[in-house]
Amino acid sequence: MLLGLGVAAALLPVLVPDQPYAVQVLTLSLCSVVPAVGLNLLFGYTGLVSLGHMGFAGVGAYAAALLMKQAGWGFLPALVAGAGMAGIVGLLVGIPCLRLRSHFFIIVTLAVGLILGTLFNNLDWLTGGAEGLPGVPRPRPLLIGELRIVLGTAVGFYWMAVAVTVAAFVVQWAVVRSPFGKSLAAIRQDEAMAAARGVNVFAHKLAVFALSAAIAGAGGALRACFLRVAAPSSFDLGESINLVAVVILGGAGFQAGPAVGSLVFVALPEVLRVASQARLMVFGALLVVMALYSPRGLLGAAVALRRRMRRADAV
Repeated sequence: MLLGLGVAAALLPVLVPDQPYAVQVLTLSLCSVVPAVGLNLLFGYTGLVSLGHMGFAGVGAYAAALLMKQAGWGFLPALVAGAGMAGIVGLLVGIPCLRLRSHFFIIVTLAVGLILGTLFNNLDWLTGGAEGLPGVPRPRPLLIGELRIVLGTAVGFYWMAVAVTVAAFVVQWAVVRSPFGKSLAAIRQDEAMAAARGVNVFAHKLAVFALSAAIAGAGGALRACFLRVAAPSSFDLGESINLVAVVILGGAGFQAGPAVGSLVFVALPEVLRVASQARLMVFGALLVVMALYSPRGLLGAAVALRRRMRRADAV
């Protein structure tokens, strides 16, 4: 499924060359997919809920914006540096936070997100305050041998966003399939049992928390470069809650969940703009139906439907 989504996403500008708005909307969706992949590793595969995860995306966004604007860095080095900075912040935050359990951890991550948002909004000398950091440069052309790929256009940046998103999914796939990922699944099921089997629970939680923050930071850098501004409103509490909704809607613990959830949560409201004022009511009704009848998200509903069809065929 992931491969099919990736191929379809890469071919979209070719299939709909006269629909630049669709490319813009899907690029914005991809900017949400990347941090959702990070949160899915934390929430879907480890069972840790973070309500301030877009704060780490903000760290990556501001770090990348500063490096591109003031130091003249290219997009890819700045994105890697932003992800690394977010990962370091996640590591430092995780050391005290991960010693807490259940709802205490959730409350502390909420507080961390609020603190980071306050810093983004008030450190005028560094972050630009409420106005943020506008004028983030577009990526420079990418040279691969004699091939020159222009990334400053809408289609060029879309393909770059697809590449970054695919890289995030590859990291998720590698982690989930590794022995480390199996240990995370064991921790999610029963921490005490995992510890009894020799799993260092705290070290595994800390590692996945830092990795999750780093992936979110890469998504933040991607968003800042796409919107050409790193602003506090893009990484506040509301955006963190939206990120949790994306993961839950797509299906927490499913590898394709972040992509499906983001397409529905970000792209569908834009499609429903044709319904003017009624679009929010329609979208809200869809979310309520999902919450009532498919608590495992869209992919969970698809898996359940497929099992029922197989049982019906067997009978």
